[in-house]
Amino acid sequence: MSYSLEGHNEFPSKIIYLDSRDASSYLSTNSAGQNMNSYFQYDLQEKIRVPDNMNCLISLNGATIPYSFYNIRENVNDKIDFTITESGTTNTASATLTIPAGNYSAISLGNYCETNLPLTSLTGTSYTYTFTMDYQPDSQKYLYAIAGSGGDAGKTLQITLKFSSGANSDTHARIEFGFRERDVVIVPSTAVADRTSDNVIDINGSIHGVYIRTNLVSSGTLDSQNGTFSNILARIPIKVQSGGIIFTEPSNNTHKSLVDLTNIGVLTIRLTDERNRLLDLNGLHFQLGIQIDFIQKIKPVKELTAEERRVSETYGVRSDTSGTAKVQQAQIITQQQQELEKYKRKYKVGRPRKVGRPKKP
Repeated sequence: MSYSLEGHNEFPSKIIYLDSRDASSYLSTNSAGQNMNSYFQYDLQEKIRVPDNMNCLISLNGATIPYSFYNIRENVNDKIDFTITESGTTNTASATLTIPAGNYSAISLGNYCETNLPLTSLTGTSYTYTFTMDYQPDSQKYLYAIAGSGGDAGKTLQITLKFSSGANSDTHARIEFGFRERDVVIVPSTAVADRTSDNVIDINGSIHGVYIRTNLVSSGTLDSQNGTFSNILARIPIKVQSGGIIFTEPSNNTHKSLVDLTNIGVLTIRLTDERNRLLDLNGLHFQLGIQIDFIQKIKPVKELTAEERRVSETYGVRSDTSGTAKVQQAQIITQQQQELEKYKRKYKVGRPRKVGRPKKP
């Protein structure tokens, strides 16, 4: 959508360049009690006054964000609830594996789980076993297996990965493991297909883009997560590898949110993933620019009454004019039709008489 921007010197466009290290206050901390630079408030020393006859167009002018957040994140996708049972018995063991936060590859994640899942303390019957989680590059899936070892060698054990019913089902890593939202039972004797991930694994399944959210906008973008308009200023796709810099330039930004503000004195900025979960930049800072354009307020168009809507729909006036103008056109057409009928009745307009035909007495 295009806007006619105010070009007078009195109200030129403004750009606010923000660096998270200059924050007036940080609004969240991580589990270690450290400030999270991705959520902060900045108090403007000079408030931006918005004239009474103006609205603001808010847009992202540019951003530079370090890709220092992890693909396995604490309390986001770091838990694996599982149970182990022995065939022919009622013996059961259960545990939860917590994967340390970090940037994992498909191979390193599989290696970590293979090593540490069998070392996790079990509640219930104690078992000694091996667990394999081999990445298959051709299919981009994991192949799973379990087998008793040591004193439990020869026992038929099965493991259930509780992605659906586990206590930590909201923070599991099922997307990274390649499964739908279900409890997965792995039995050694089953076919390879039954021990393979449902889907292609997505090691970055918890985040595919960085969302910049601010208190300046509230109805400019619709978030499919809850189906309502939200405070998202912009979404930046991730096009670099971990450890790089995510950036966007003014030429890449076309969306502007129209807002009605009286002044701008306090800014809050928050970086999240697509599910509105705060990102931890692990101590690094980011920068962004917010552009503010001023446009004349548009006088709201009067809503049509039920009768006006009925008339408009009845005559099906098609034009590029407003709803009110369409109704007026329909009323004119109706009046013309009524005047034509009145003229016909008055002068009895009919088939013209042939020349030379005598008039009826």
